[in-house]
Amino acid sequence: MNEKPITANFLQSVYLPGVVAIVDDDEQISSALKTWFELGGLQTSLHSCSESLLQAITQKNSVAMVASGGDRSICAELVAAVIDLNLPGMSGFELAKALRNRFPRLPLVVITAMRDNERAQFGSASAGIVCLQKPFDLDALDDALFPMMYSNLRHHQDPNS
Repeated sequence: MNEKPITANFLQSVYLPGVVAIVDDDEQISSALKTWFELGGLQTSLHSCSESLLQAITQKNSVAMVASGGDRSICAELVAAVIDLNLPGMSGFELAKALRNRFPRLPLVVITAMRDNERAQFGSASAGIVCLQKPFDLDALDDALFPMMYSNLRHHQDPNS
């Protein structure tokens, strides 16, 4: 069977866009990722530290909800998070673990400019959490997130899947 790749445009065509949280204290990285996801039809919620995202999340039934938009007046489903490893306060791995504990199906990607030996001080990513080395190809980010987002879409449509 010849399956087409899962992309943001595909998700947008079958599902109302959700919010991708971007947690990075580097405004240039956050801005570039925001543009990338919004070009794909997804909303974004930018945070410069882990604690900011954790405070912004509310839970509706078992679904993570987060405010997005410039005035933070729109609350939508959190469909994924891209998290820098080296953040002020709680590290990216700690945030990813906290999110994984609360929302086991939430697609998570940790990004870092650190080499393996430098990032050892932060521990390791939990199972199912992708870690990408900066600079990374944006297609690699899509490849890491969109299959998990599509799987969640299918789960929403058929919770027994």
